[in-house]
Amino acid sequence: MMKNRINSAFMAMFALLLMLSAGGVNATTVNNDMTYVTDVTDTVWQGTRDGKPGEGSMLYRFEFSDNNQVQVIKQSGGFNHSGQQTWRQEGNRIIINSYANSKITDFDGATLTFYADDRVKFNLDGDSFVIHKWYEYRSYSHVIFILLGLMLLNELCRRVVWSNYLLFFILPIVLIPLWSSYEVTYWFKWVKLYSVVGAAALFTLIRFTKIGNMKWAKFGAAAFLAINISEAVMQDFSMGNAANVLNAIGGILSIITLTGWLSIQADKTKERDMVWPAMTTFWIIAYDVWNIVFVYLNFPGSATAQLMVLISATLPALFIKKGTWLQARAFTLAGSFMYYFTNPAMYESNVIAMPRNDELMLAAGAASFIINSVYAYIFFSKKWQQRKLTKAAI
Repeated sequence: MMKNRINSAFMAMFALLLMLSAGGVNATTVNNDMTYVTDVTDTVWQGTRDGKPGEGSMLYRFEFSDNNQVQVIKQSGGFNHSGQQTWRQEGNRIIINSYANSKITDFDGATLTFYADDRVKFNLDGDSFVIHKWYEYRSYSHVIFILLGLMLLNELCRRVVWSNYLLFFILPIVLIPLWSSYEVTYWFKWVKLYSVVGAAALFTLIRFTKIGNMKWAKFGAAAFLAINISEAVMQDFSMGNAANVLNAIGGILSIITLTGWLSIQADKTKERDMVWPAMTTFWIIAYDVWNIVFVYLNFPGSATAQLMVLISATLPALFIKKGTWLQARAFTLAGSFMYYFTNPAMYESNVIAMPRNDELMLAAGAASFIINSVYAYIFFSKKWQQRKLTKAAI
């Protein structure tokens, strides 16, 4: 009876996740037949867009005041710009103009057209993206939803076998037309989506089939993590900034300190969890620091949400079932990317920006470098001591 109740609770949560993913409005076509008269005075609006190759993504924030002034903030992988600009509203459009010598001229000559009460479409020379009205309480609720939803998703995948096949084998194929329709063009996001979905699929096979006894599958599980880090390291190096380079070195140290992949196996519990006994808590924490710094530097609009994704894997692996961090990381990361691709408007309209400036970025990169260097020093010191003991025993 208790087992049935637990399964019913997981099914209800899973259904809620699907409804929320499908329930958001993602339309990007401007409806010229309707006129919206939303007053933007004393409101905050935000928009994210993919940058050019090597830029990561960009976050724009607009704080409109009642004196026709707007504080515009533009953040990307390599810079943080902000400044006052002028604005006026003409019917269905908002017009923003920069002052002389402004570092942000992106909206000069652009058309910002309402197509809903809380959405504006930016257009300039064929370039476009969506700007959303920002609701503070809804955004914080959304962040909490991501954390709790992904932790429950992880438990669902642990306890209900068929959910793994639905999530990681069927939906990533069935939903391709939907995902493609939202014009997510940045290569890194697509690579991440299918690399983590592929990893979650492999982990499912390791857990429930004889593939889990094969060395290539164990190596593949570890390789997923190394490749996942390598993709981000390449992105960081392509930026060329000091903070990014420091973080990239931290990522390399994470890769070379991975060890004990032959110990990866499905345990003998009823959940058949894939465990990696050789993975240490210190390595996981150092990885988490590296990863959130990577997102913070390159994708400022995603940093807070991705912090929740990291926590949603780390907490279960430390306090619910030790040794399952890699499994939880794949399940929660795949779930977050599938959620984003299914409903980017929900994700992008609820961005909570972290405090960010050049000094904080450099400090973050240094922190990632230091903590991964400390772990690497401890790791290689132990290896050296083991070799000395082995030689002394011969």
